[in-house]
Amino acid sequence: MVVTLIIVFLFCIFIASYFMAKKDDKLLDLQRRVEHLEHKTSKKVVSRLLFVELKSVNSVLDTLNNCFYQIDEEGNYDIDTEYRLSDVSDDWWDTLSKEDLEIVNKVKHTQTV
Repeated sequence: MVVTLIIVFLFCIFIASYFMAKKDDKLLDLQRRVEHLEHKTSKKVVSRLLFVELKSVNSVLDTLNNCFYQIDEEGNYDIDTEYRLSDVSDDWWDTLSKEDLEIVNKVKHTQTV
């Protein structure tokens, strides 16, 4: 009888330990997810300071390097599509909105100074 109680007691401890470990795993996964989201958010905040969106040509202007990137379907800029003002076509200029043209002209002015 005592042996059975000890076995049941040890089994209960094992089950409790298993559920506690599982709970800790969920907490660690949640902490990793929060850290990932915080990093992603801070990255977007920093990028918003360096990049100006040109909606009319579906691009962003990198104000640090004075180059442009296309915006993908998710709203992120694609660094593999880098181009400069010297690379754009006449259609690109025609597509620019008035507000975006003012921004681009400021960039052109700072490049020549």
